[in-house]
Amino acid sequence: MNSKIKSLIILLAAFIAIAIALSFIQGRMNAIRFNEKLTDTDPLENAPPAVAFTSVALGGFRGLVADYLWLRSTKMQEQGNYFEMVQLADWLVKLQPRYTTSHAFLAWNMAYNISVTFTGFEDRWRWVKRGIELIRDEALEYNPGDPELFRQLGWIYQHKLGKDLDDANRFYKTEFAKEMIRLFGDYYGEWDLIEKAPSNEAKLRAAIGDKDYAEMLKIAANKYSYASFAEIEEAFRHHAVIYPVEFKRDLEDLGIARVVELCLRARWIILKYKLEPQWLTKLNAKYGTLDWRLPEAHAIYWAERGKDKWSSERDNEHYFKRLSCDRMCFQSLQAAFETGRLVYVKNADPDNMYSDIKFLEMTPNVKLVDAANASFTQALEGYDEYTVSGAYGNFLENAIVTLYLFGEKNKAVEYMKLGRTFPKYGVGAQSRFAGSLDDFVLRSVERDLETASYNDAQKTVQSYLINSYFKLAMEDHEQAEGYLDLAQKIYAKYAKFVEGTERRRALPPWKQMLKTSLDMTKYMLRERVSPELADNLEKMLPKSGEKFIPEAGEIKTPQVR
Repeated sequence: MNSKIKSLIILLAAFIAIAIALSFIQGRMNAIRFNEKLTDTDPLENAPPAVAFTSVALGGFRGLVADYLWLRSTKMQEQGNYFEMVQLADWLVKLQPRYTTSHAFLAWNMAYNISVTFTGFEDRWRWVKRGIELIRDEALEYNPGDPELFRQLGWIYQHKLGKDLDDANRFYKTEFAKEMIRLFGDYYGEWDLIEKAPSNEAKLRAAIGDKDYAEMLKIAANKYSYASFAEIEEAFRHHAVIYPVEFKRDLEDLGIARVVELCLRARWIILKYKLEPQWLTKLNAKYGTLDWRLPEAHAIYWAERGKDKWSSERDNEHYFKRLSCDRMCFQSLQAAFETGRLVYVKNADPDNMYSDIKFLEMTPNVKLVDAANASFTQALEGYDEYTVSGAYGNFLENAIVTLYLFGEKNKAVEYMKLGRTFPKYGVGAQSRFAGSLDDFVLRSVERDLETASYNDAQKTVQSYLINSYFKLAMEDHEQAEGYLDLAQKIYAKYAKFVEGTERRRALPPWKQMLKTSLDMTKYMLRERVSPELADNLEKMLPKSGEKFIPEAGEIKTPQVR
């Protein structure tokens, strides 16, 4: 035998012997760490093969390999080689599945630093989504109960998607809303049905019976070329409905279409998006009906799931992390109250220079005001009052103005009185909430329009348009014209104020705001004031027949280049 071959065989045998010995030693070390409580986390169990292999084969060398990959990742970012960074991030998660700090940093880096290096909104959204997916789809797979990951994921929803600091923020919100519409389909809000749906193929077979299950697979294979349940599920997630429509009709003929769709949709919601139906029910019961198509609701979801795992005792190491989750809750609730109800997703005006963007329009969700207030007051009781008192004072002022502008004047008076009882927290409440309600609102609106935040401008224009349509329903044409004129002036003033930053801060097109405000007015009149007035307005300004929010199957699958 050639001496070189003999040497290679000896080296290979030595390597195998060392790997086996290292595997044995690593197992013993893990047992000692666990028994003697030398680590904060238990050894990883039920891990995917790739993670299990790296854990056993590399053993203590995983840290060295991970350090090299971190250095490599930094170099790739400096060189702008972002796509290799995705692979490196995936490897880092597999090498150190329990090192959640690194996962959170990698996700934050993609969502914030890398995304803004691209000019195209679709490219930016792709990187923000990748940051979310790194935590939600990978890190949480290995650490399903880690509150730090919950907190970091909630922050991306609250800050990157919810705020208007990025030129593409409205694109993010609209794409996210479309994604959630696709996800929930016809079962939005039916959380009890989602929770009770069959969670896997075996349970689906038990629910519909062996005979119908076999017939479904036979039809799927013979008519639509689906080789398995997994392929049916893959097509469902791609199209957001049972596809094609003829297949759904076949299942309806068998009487099993509803159960099959519930199974497929529940698995998508729970396994992919990690949204537990019982938590959605719990949070809606606690706060009121949140709009789960908007990022604020998801920020609240992840903050709530994280905060109960951290102690609120002052001397506890997790005190400030719990405080950050509570802060995320009351800030996101305030945002959901002010602009937390989706009313419009529509193609932009083709004459508009940003016609590739779909505009998303929201309106205040006034039913959340008491829940937001309760969240603030609980935080005031649980933490140092000065850490949240300033934010609470601002919330009270915004609540009064929003309630007033959207026809809830009695509730606005209630919050005006509440604001006057607030001076013990040092926010100058006696002078801040002084005077009549009308004067207070007028001062606040004038001040807001001077600084011209997007949310304030949108809700102010909407409120004047709603008042205009309300007066029109009462056939008070002069007042209606006056409110309409004010709305146009505010719209024009804001448009001038944001010149040069339209991509980030411009209001939806004027015609769109007219249509959505008209729809909101008819709804408010019918539900809270007088169906007769709603009918009167419908006669004067009938619906255009335009659909406001599309259905799940009408939204095309996002294409990732």
